[in-house]
Amino acid sequence: MSEGRLHARMAAVLLLPAMAACAPATTDDPAVRALERVLRPGDRLVLARALESGKGNRIAAVLQPAAGKPELRVYELGDGRAEPAVVHRSQQGDLFRNLVLEDVTGDGQEEILATWTGGQLEILEVLSRVPDGTYATLFHNGGQAIERRYGSGGVVEFWITSRTYEEAPGQPSTYAVAVYRWDGKAFSEIPRH
Repeated sequence: MSEGRLHARMAAVLLLPAMAACAPATTDDPAVRALERVLRPGDRLVLARALESGKGNRIAAVLQPAAGKPELRVYELGDGRAEPAVVHRSQQGDLFRNLVLEDVTGDGQEEILATWTGGQLEILEVLSRVPDGTYATLFHNGGQAIERRYGSGGVVEFWITSRTYEEAPGQPSTYAVAVYRWDGKAFSEIPRH
């Protein structure tokens, strides 16, 4: 056997296991199978997250369509449906940044905190599932910077820094921070001392 053929055979022996490892795997996960059915040609899945621990009945997915801006979609599965149902859809900025699940209202249920960027602004959207299974926006705001902090008693606060445009001509830009906290009904601005 020539040295060239030997090298080709050795390469094939080494590459076959690597190629098999790269082949698409099948899955029994109902959430993954459901998302495979809703993606259109050209769509790119940016993020997928189960919204219930240990279950795949509700999924948050951020999709980048072939043409357009990224979009957050919440899908409900099950209940005998052949296809996942979109129960919420939103698009808040040019780029998706992050999605966090956290109980920010103190009701024992996790809300969806989605952050986006649009131009020079950061955008925050807080979504909550309401009893009829749909989602309501509890808070929507933007600024130069948004921080999630914890106030007294571990209560979540959103600190939003924004330009005031109160500077005199030729002076440096001025900024102010507004702090928002859940008051039992809504996120309200709280005075800072």
